[in-house]
Amino acid sequence: MTRVIFSLWESAAEIASWGGLACLAASASYGLSYVYMGRYLTGRGISPLVLSASQLGAATVLLALAMPFAGLDAPEWRWDEVGSLLVLGALGTGIAYVLNYRIIQDEGPTAASVVTYLLPIVAVILGWAVLNEAVTVAILAGVVLVLGGVILSKRTGRDRRSQEVAE
Repeated sequence: MTRVIFSLWESAAEIASWGGLACLAASASYGLSYVYMGRYLTGRGISPLVLSASQLGAATVLLALAMPFAGLDAPEWRWDEVGSLLVLGALGTGIAYVLNYRIIQDEGPTAASVVTYLLPIVAVILGWAVLNEAVTVAILAGVVLVLGGVILSKRTGRDRRSQEVAE
């Protein structure tokens, strides 16, 4: 399993690589963020639209504060780039955040986090179908691992609800 997960960094033998540590830190952050959102944000009666706008607004302010220190060159404001940025920001990020908060609110943080695990599978399928990318044995093993985890997470939730109803 470690070979499949860390093969991107070609460091399957050592989990303590920079890529491996970044992957572990991101996974822990995702887990903590979903529990935090479910416990402290979505149960307050605030609409998913307001929660999303607040989170993205705060991120925008933090990025604007960091920009002078990041050593970035000033961008060229071409109409096609600005249009692409607006479309990707509004549709790709904005609507996705609203839907994410809605799933957390309606189904809970576990179900919402499971949705994010399916995104790489969609990317693999689209890469294969649209871009004619190769699908390797390691990729298929990763897909099987992810789908197995999703099935187990759904099964555990269903079993827990059945026990609660029985009691």
